[in-house]
Amino acid sequence: MNNMNQPENENTPANVERYIVEQQSWIAEAAKIVGGPEATPESVFLKPPEVRSDSLALDLTEEQEQSLREVAGRFGLGGERDVLSLADLDVIEGGKPWKVAAEAAISNPTAAKIFAGSPFREIGQEETAFMQESYGLTVDGAMTEYDMVKHIASQSEGFVPLEEEEVLPFGYDIDNGFELVEEQTKQLVKLGAVQHEDGSETDVIVLRVDRRNLDIVDGRQQYSNQPDSAAIMGIVSDVLSAHGDDESSVGMVTSSTYPSRAIDAVRAGLSKGREFRTGMYGRGTLADIKGEPVAAPTDINQIPGELYVLNEKLAQLSEEFSKK
Repeated sequence: MNNMNQPENENTPANVERYIVEQQSWIAEAAKIVGGPEATPESVFLKPPEVRSDSLALDLTEEQEQSLREVAGRFGLGGERDVLSLADLDVIEGGKPWKVAAEAAISNPTAAKIFAGSPFREIGQEETAFMQESYGLTVDGAMTEYDMVKHIASQSEGFVPLEEEEVLPFGYDIDNGFELVEEQTKQLVKLGAVQHEDGSETDVIVLRVDRRNLDIVDGRQQYSNQPDSAAIMGIVSDVLSAHGDDESSVGMVTSSTYPSRAIDAVRAGLSKGREFRTGMYGRGTLADIKGEPVAAPTDINQIPGELYVLNEKLAQLSEEFSKK
């Protein structure tokens, strides 16, 4: 892989080991920038809220902020330029609609675009306004992230819808390690295909990101058993394998705000023995999608949350790698 936050060859043990050690050292360096010489990642970088922009504000000097951004930039966090996955199939990660639209804009797989979205998160007023302004969609009442990504998927250039959506005969079991289920669970639905000038087609599919809702604590919905990026890539890989395809590469397209997805690609590769890649849109593409003249840098308050996730993902990768 040629993405800046991935080892040159994730299937080579020596490269993966160097990758883990180097990235953990970067996170340790970032922790000391924020919390002082004795700080550890675990003491400084706390679990972020579901919506990263809701993170608590940092109190940093200008020098600390510059140093933290420099370390974060080594992971690709907040990059201005796009990093393409160049995979055979791309998973378009859910989130805010401008994020989904930017991911779709840089994705150009040959076989399929798979738009992932949660049916449990209702989009906010700012997101609703974006959908109306960008897509002319009037939202009456609540709209979920899943419904939003379906609409964006259907607006892909060259998209031709099926007369009737096709529920694919595959799904996954959230109570059994996201194991493949070979029946129509409605977790994977084909909407149609993008038709290209050369006569080829790229399937457009939506993937419902399920979870188990728990209690509401301090006004926030708690949940469990939701597949992370590695699990979602694994689910797509299992569907391909069930079709007898063990060769096609699978990409996860995300924001440069979330370079931890690259670690998930390495984890998925260790688990499934398939080539996984990561694509990340840059700040320039996001500015174009939002109609903003300047590509604003990543909010400094979002960086610690992503470093927390990077640290957690590296720990998972390290544990999984040690068992190989």
